[in-house]
Amino acid sequence: MIDVLIADDSAVQAEQLSNVLSKEKDFKILKISKDGMEAFNDYLSLKPTALILDLDMPVMSGIEVINELSNDTNFDSKKNVIVVSGAMPFRSQISNPDKIKWIFSKPIDYDRLIEEIREIKRNEGLKPSLEQDLDKMFTGLDIKPYTKGSRYLKTAINIAYYDVERDINISNIIRHISFSYKNSHLDSIQSAMDKTVNTIYYKKVKDIKLKKAFSADYKITTKDFINRALYYIDNT
Repeated sequence: MIDVLIADDSAVQAEQLSNVLSKEKDFKILKISKDGMEAFNDYLSLKPTALILDLDMPVMSGIEVINELSNDTNFDSKKNVIVVSGAMPFRSQISNPDKIKWIFSKPIDYDRLIEEIREIKRNEGLKPSLEQDLDKMFTGLDIKPYTKGSRYLKTAINIAYYDVERDINISNIIRHISFSYKNSHLDSIQSAMDKTVNTIYYKKVKDIKLKKAFSADYKITTKDFINRALYYIDNT
């Protein structure tokens, strides 16, 4: 179950968010916090999978909530705050992104919001540094991080990493991704990953460890990419 805490002083906005997210069978709305201080305390006590946070709130602003959650080493290190705010002056004040998974402006793209929340849940099983290793790897390979192909690839690497036998069965991995993302079009998942992998062929890799793992004189397959990613992660 994906536990969601909503923090928004607008009753209309909070209710709309709650109604949309509640339709997802794997989502549970823990509570709606009506100001920043309440959100901060609710986060600590309820330990939600994700906090949906407005920035312009009374008592304690969303900016202050983010800073408190990011700076105190007693809090978990999960990047599980999703900012939803139409106030550009507030969004421009964000200086500490350690807890922020994504920032949405209003009106909200609910499909994208739901996917970001689900990705937080998927990342709960990662080793403490694996998500950071993958982000560093994708950045070094100049792969756009938020395309469908890159998301599927990260999930595929995660699946392969935790497979004891490291048996990279692409068909099984795609079926797992299909279930996780609720996408029944297996061919489209395969195609999105293949296209993303193909983008690195013509790029010059500068990082020494990445170069050792990914340099090739030929276009690598998605299976090759996952194998090379595991090699890179194991040696990082």
